Amino acid sequence: MRQSLFATVAALLLLASLVGGCKEDVVAGEAHLRFSVDTVSFDTLFSGIGSTTAWVIIYNTDDRPAHIDNVNLLSGGTTGFRFNLDGDPGPSLSNIRIPAGDSLFLFVEFTSTEQGHPQPVYLEDALVFTSGANVQTLHLDAWSWDAIRWNGKTILADTTLTGSRPIVLYDSLVVAENVTLSLQEGTTLYMHDGARVLVYGRLDARGSLENPVTFRGDRLDEVFIGLPYAYYPGQWYYIQLKATSFDNVLDHVRISGGYYGLVADSSSTDRLKVSLTNSVLHNHVYNSLFSVCNKLEVANSLLSNSGEYTVFLLGGEARFTHCTLANHINLITREGPTLVLANALLDAKEQEVHYPLQATFRNCLITGSQVEEIGFAFTENKAVSADVLFSHSLLRSTNLPIPRRDSCLRTAATARFLSLGEDFNQNVYDFRIDSLSLARNLGSRSVALEYPFDLAGRSRLADEAPDAGAYEAAGKPILPLE
Repeated sequence: MRQSLFATVAALLLLASLVGGCKEDVVAGEAHLRFSVDTVSFDTLFSGIGSTTAWVIIYNTDDRPAHIDNVNLLSGGTTGFRFNLDGDPGPSLSNIRIPAGDSLFLFVEFTSTEQGHPQPVYLEDALVFTSGANVQTLHLDAWSWDAIRWNGKTILADTTLTGSRPIVLYDSLVVAENVTLSLQEGTTLYMHDGARVLVYGRLDARGSLENPVTFRGDRLDEVFIGLPYAYYPGQWYYIQLKATSFDNVLDHVRISGGYYGLVADSSSTDRLKVSLTNSVLHNHVYNSLFSVCNKLEVANSLLSNSGEYTVFLLGGEARFTHCTLANHINLITREGPTLVLANALLDAKEQEVHYPLQATFRNCLITGSQVEEIGFAFTENKAVSADVLFSHSLLRSTNLPIPRRDSCLRTAATARFLSLGEDFNQNVYDFRIDSLSLARNLGSRSVALEYPFDLAGRSRLADEAPDAGAYEAAGKPILPLE
């Protein structure tokens, strides 16, 4: 897609130059050019994966036409940089003409080969413009990172992955039934467009505060200056825990930038489907957590920013402790409340299918950009249970009847987070609460004893009372959210 766009733009520029070219004679001699930038830089890219297209404007500031004898890549094209100037591709061009006071567009792309090194390698090149005795250069640089590439990989025996090298995943990673895939701290899976993880067996991902296990998109560069691809949802599909998958452990895990974060297929509630602790599920097109009839334990975690319900539970048994559920997404339009709980669903024949539900939220913070951030979808059939308890939690909800709540605070106000992506170019979020938040000191101390340190590693027991949500007010900086 990038190559076709590159070629189309180049063709249009060539056509324009043929139709509207100046009829002045080219004056031989030294052309003195001005570039819109002096360096074209690309962020870290995995070897073998092409960059976006950077562009530079080349100005002829003289009052006469300029003639460029040659434009060459200093390396001859061996570093992975390539260019297109005035409709013609490099690595070497000659006899370029720029009318008086006019300009040309230069397009630059980068794709590196394997570098044979475990760490990113710095690569540089230069475009050399020669006009008579005058020689001008435009610097090019990038970082290239070798990665393990898996395309349609299936794990058939117990396997442990480490953080020694990044892993780029194409298509799918399948964990077979009765097989455990273990991910050690610092392991990162970079998901290519359309990639997904399908777990029929068991996923055991255990990171640490400083070195979490990470699932994210594989684009490390920027859409444009100041807006990394990492901030966009929908770069890959999801992690799906199939019906045969139980006893999954996700501790200090970060999942971001997918269509869904974690999808849990319907299973028996006699066994734990997943324990999700000290983790961040952030920035997804649809849901951060989608579960149908499972037994879940979610604690000390942030589930944030989605185009639909951030957390959707259809039946099952779930317990959330010291969690922040928040939706303030701004790069895509959102629909529906942050949290939706349901115990029935209509099938293809418009018949109700029932899923008994039991859910508890302790010392939690449930909020977002809307006034009503909790939704229930319960059947009128009283024989189908829907037992939901909110305890010592801050709820952005004013009108919804909540039958069971203990020491909760309902409000139409926001939770007062430190940053909600107001700077569009940076789109940075920090879901720690500030000192004036209504979530301050709202939590139960006895519940906090189960998780005495917050998601940033700060003690919950050092002041008057624990705060509701995943974070104590301010305190220790957190890893940036992407």
